[in-house]
Amino acid sequence: MAQVIIPADNSPSVQSAKDSVQTWTFILVRHGEKQTGSDPELNQQGTLRAQRLADMLQHIPLDKVYSTDYRRTQLTAAPTAKNQNLAVTSYDPSDLEGFSQTLMQQPGRYLIVGHGNTMIVLAKKLSQQIDFAKMDFTEDYDRLYFVEVNIIDGKRTNSVYRFSY
Repeated sequence: MAQVIIPADNSPSVQSAKDSVQTWTFILVRHGEKQTGSDPELNQQGTLRAQRLADMLQHIPLDKVYSTDYRRTQLTAAPTAKNQNLAVTSYDPSDLEGFSQTLMQQPGRYLIVGHGNTMIVLAKKLSQQIDFAKMDFTEDYDRLYFVEVNIIDGKRTNSVYRFSY
């Protein structure tokens, strides 16, 4: 059964009652290069990397920007959040299982800034993939994981891409 929807601009579109599509896009990055100390800020290179990320994502409308409470992650997320007129929402990196379940409750596009030892774990949880050949923990700051989850008529598909930026 098809349903005709007429939005405010009066251009009709057709939706099928049996076509059900939900899409989540997760962009996961490690914080930028940091200074030394127990909760350091970004160094000059890390600040430049945070701005590069914001520039890269400026044409991708995000629904939410997440970061851990550490200064280095908050400062990495801040330029992108500012460009998109969003607040940075904190999450607990010690509860990635709970965080991934929370993320999967609402389809959307999300930037998630974390740490070298948590981003790959979160990517695996979100994509439900266990075997990530050559995608284990890294000390590299330039890793960006792009995870897309689609549920179409109840069937889930996952895609995972890794980039350097």
